[in-house]
Amino acid sequence: MNKNTTAMIKSSRILIYRLYDVANEINLLKVEDKLKEAARRLRIERRPFSKAFEFANPPVGFQLRGAEKEISGRRLRINVYSKAYDYGVVSIILEISVADIDLPSFERLALSLEDSRDIDEECKRQLNQVLLILGDSLVMPTVSSFEEDYMIFFIEFFNAEIDIDDFLDNYDISKLMLYEEKALSNRIRNELMSARFSYYRNDCVVLNWDNALIIEPSGSMEIPDILEFANAQLLELRYYDHIMSKELGAIYDSISSKGALSIWKIKKYEELAAKVMKTITELTDITEKIDNSLKVTEDVYYARIYMAALRLLKVKEWESSIRRKLDIASNVYDMLYREIANKRTELLELTIVILIILEIFLFFIMR
Repeated sequence: MNKNTTAMIKSSRILIYRLYDVANEINLLKVEDKLKEAARRLRIERRPFSKAFEFANPPVGFQLRGAEKEISGRRLRINVYSKAYDYGVVSIILEISVADIDLPSFERLALSLEDSRDIDEECKRQLNQVLLILGDSLVMPTVSSFEEDYMIFFIEFFNAEIDIDDFLDNYDISKLMLYEEKALSNRIRNELMSARFSYYRNDCVVLNWDNALIIEPSGSMEIPDILEFANAQLLELRYYDHIMSKELGAIYDSISSKGALSIWKIKKYEELAAKVMKTITELTDITEKIDNSLKVTEDVYYARIYMAALRLLKVKEWESSIRRKLDIASNVYDMLYREIANKRTELLELTIVILIILEIFLFFIMR
């Protein structure tokens, strides 16, 4: 391919993801029971590898009723899928098949989809359908204001066999992945290419913080599944970081409203300390569940892509933020525990003094 050649995409898909926090937990066994053979547990087993990833409790996927939309002058058929994650996340995936399109038209279509209110409304409509389907499998259902969006440009075939290195040297992917109409600087392009991966000469993955370009002639959806899983982890960590901030604020407000600890307020502070410990325990369990939900086993290539996605999405930073807040809560609990112990000692000493005085008083009364 040279710079004067315009590649035609023979077969491709654009995958639009919206992920929502909808409950404290989702009982996936109940989901499978409701959907029967329509439910599919996520598995990632790239050949010749086996068990490339191990899920603690794999999400359950299922297909929804599709739709048709008029976007960028094209009548598009949209297939719709969903996945339910045990820690309370639901994903909506819109799959748009695009064939026989040149790269500039593909870029314009991507820009139209990124700006489309119809897409957001369709995702919300599909979410409402999913919530009805899941029903009582949702534990403490509440749709939070937190959500994540992601887009994947998934190309299977061009009109001719290409060499990936040659293609990326001659095609400016930054216009597609940054939704820009004008050519961008080499520095921007190089930054994008720093998160580029290839296994064979005709495939590649280029990651960005809110989208990805995947060229995969096999049509395997395993890398999109990995990227979706990383976004689900990000969503839950963002949500629980917010919850942790609210809990810390509530703890500080409780301490301020109760005033200085005295021997007369021990009971109230014991209740507060118990609440702090419950918060620490619950959030530690949840964050560990999210962190341990996926383990890389044998596949180094997939592992590199997954870890790069976590870095771009700043998942580790969100984990660190939650841990810092948990440490603060633990320090508050330790402080409360020490103060309560001191006041208990003071109360015991006061009780002993009162008993001694009472004994002396009774001694003189009875003489």
